[in-house]
Amino acid sequence: MKRLTLLLLGALTLAPLARAKEVLPFIQNDYAKALREAKSAHKPIFVEAWAPW
Repeated sequence: MKRLTLLLLGALTLAPLARAKEVLPFIQNDYAKALREAKSAHKPIFVEAWAPW
């Protein structure tokens, strides 16, 4: 029980340090540009899609 408590306390203490240090750059309505930039940086593309229904 003590081990679990220490593990949870440690995780809660260190969690704020694990934040992303840079903001993700969003490219809106230009798939070709997003694809070019992702290929040149060797990074994946995140596509967000939704519908109001």
